[in-house]
Amino acid sequence: SIVTGFLLMDYLGLVAVGTLLVVAGIACTILLIAALDIPLREKLQRASLAAAIGLAAAIAIPKLSGSVLENLQWKGASYAERFVDVVENRSGIITVTEDGAVYGHGMYDGRFNTDLMHDSNGIVRPYALSLFHPAPRDVLMIGLSSGSWAQVIANHPDVASLTIVEINPGYLTLLARSPQVASVLANPKVTIVTDDGRRWLRENPSRHFDAIVSNTTWHFRASVTNLLSVEFLELVRRHLSPGGVFFYNATDSARVQRTGCLAFAHGARFTNHMVVSETPIAWNFQRWRRTLESYRIDGRPVFDPARQADRDQ
Repeated sequence: SIVTGFLLMDYLGLVAVGTLLVVAGIACTILLIAALDIPLREKLQRASLAAAIGLAAAIAIPKLSGSVLENLQWKGASYAERFVDVVENRSGIITVTEDGAVYGHGMYDGRFNTDLMHDSNGIVRPYALSLFHPAPRDVLMIGLSSGSWAQVIANHPDVASLTIVEINPGYLTLLARSPQVASVLANPKVTIVTDDGRRWLRENPSRHFDAIVSNTTWHFRASVTNLLSVEFLELVRRHLSPGGVFFYNATDSARVQRTGCLAFAHGARFTNHMVVSETPIAWNFQRWRRTLESYRIDGRPVFDPARQADRDQ
């Protein structure tokens, strides 16, 4: 199990590992047959049968398992979608549907989209950073997922550095294959660290940020208290510069919102996110508008003043 879970799964997918285990089991069977105290002819017959079964399994399992991940994800539901991209490693399985939705460990994890005019993934949230902070120069982001949020924050006109802590290196592979966000991997402002968010914060007590951002996963998932508890919020607070804000997803949980407001002196909700700080939060819509007007991603303006639809927005 150690070899399978910690070694093979970094190089082989679920189906390939399953096929390999079946073949390995057949090989063990042949070795046991060879050790039996029976006539040679019978040994050869049994070994030949085992080898035939192993060969049939090696051919049949991949062919019959083409949709195994979709079946595990959707369980035959009418709204099932096909996966167009899959990244598998020992940290988990990441899948992408045809419409750009990303699933990590079988749970919705974001979507490839940085277009504020066609906001299919709540991308207005990372664009809103200037609404809460006058100059977010140094930003920490916990979790990478589709990279859409990273792309938006890295191209913020005021951001000088963006440190991203992501526990699953598979997302880097995913981003490299996605033109809309691939450039974030080469952005000189961006530093990506493969680590657990809590561990990285504990091991870097001297690092401080104007804003810490976390598009935190669903509040009902196992172990999510590691990212929503008072203890974690206190850990985050020690890494905020004076006037810094922590902006994180409450996934519409009233308990998460209450915890944030109890842990920090000031707190408010923006869509389904909480923004908390030890100093009063200065909501400045004019500053936000100026920032959006100067926003560019990969050299292209987020808003085009020449278009009536953009001016209306």
